Amino acid sequence: MRWKELAEQLWKSQRGTLQLLALLLLMNLLAYAVIEQFFVPRVAEQESHFLQRQTEVRSILHNQGSAATPEQLFVLASQDVSRFQQAVPDYQEFTGLIEELLVLSSRARLNITQISYSSEELKEAPLLKFSLSFNVTGEYEQLKKFIFSLEQSTRLLTIKQISLQSADDTGVNLRLNLETFFQAGSRQS
Repeated sequence: MRWKELAEQLWKSQRGTLQLLALLLLMNLLAYAVIEQFFVPRVAEQESHFLQRQTEVRSILHNQGSAATPEQLFVLASQDVSRFQQAVPDYQEFTGLIEELLVLSSRARLNITQISYSSEELKEAPLLKFSLSFNVTGEYEQLKKFIFSLEQSTRLLTIKQISLQSADDTGVNLRLNLETFFQAGSRQS
């Protein structure tokens, strides 16, 4: 009985406050119902879609495997082009390449006396393709060290051909043909 009397007295003295609390409670319940019915499913669906795409991209980046969707192919191609463009220096770096070849040969205790080269502009891309040829003479271990250092160079170098010119008591004479690329840019010959 006491609870009923207490409720009646509270209702009489605080009727406005209780009505406001009831209204706020109803509004809160209504907002909760709207959020649960409309927004939570959409957010869950978008989150699921995002996680699926994120997993696909991570899988592609990690495995570098075959891509299943055009978006994945685009991501891979964009990354490949970006890495390639960063790896290809400007034409002004050609003298740096020659200097690097001389330094690498010196470290292997070899001597390059003459380097011949030719260049051509590629039609497919704004790049210059350089073909370089030179002879090196030395002992087998020195030549092996030099070729290894060419392979480990950060530059885009392709060893197109290695030809044995001669071999005798003084050492081995090799002819190397290399190929590399430079950005065409403003070529000043």
